[in-house]
Amino acid sequence: MKDRGMLLKLNIAGFFLLVLFGWLFTAAAVTLRPEDADTFLLLKWEGVSGVLTIIIVLALMFVTIVIHEAIHGLGFILLAKARPTFAFRGVYAYAAAPEWYIPRNPYLAIGLAPLVVISLVGVALMAVVPAAWIAPLVLMCVVNASGAVGDLWVAVLLLRQPPEALSNDTGDEIKIYIPTRNRVAHDF
Repeated sequence: MKDRGMLLKLNIAGFFLLVLFGWLFTAAAVTLRPEDADTFLLLKWEGVSGVLTIIIVLALMFVTIVIHEAIHGLGFILLAKARPTFAFRGVYAYAAAPEWYIPRNPYLAIGLAPLVVISLVGVALMAVVPAAWIAPLVLMCVVNASGAVGDLWVAVLLLRQPPEALSNDTGDEIKIYIPTRNRVAHDF
């Protein structure tokens, strides 16, 4: 996140993911609850209801970010036996394990866990919660999925590396260490 050019590219990609996941999660909700679609597809943007809607949306976005980072943190604890650190930095939040070097596959699971867990739980809940809760669930799923753009980018980078690669996540950046092969030791 120190590279402003990459940050801009990720934000642009995140906007396209926002549209894509907005459509996908709304379609999932309509498919699961067609009888309630008129209720949860309509938001009130006028007067006091409009202000309340904005406050609720902002609160849900904050809660989603906290849950997302908590899942990363739990992944660090369970899969890497690492003690995570958490922080908010301007426009983004993170969970990190700066003192640890985590193998590629566990790090992939840690990185993608919030996207998978929140998406699956959110869609499952859409099928059973009261109709008034569906729109907030859709919003949380969309915010989480589109906000996972950085996690998806790191996953793509890691999948290009050998399984023995190690990741060091400091929060602001992730360094990937790749072991050298066929190294010959010399005694002089």
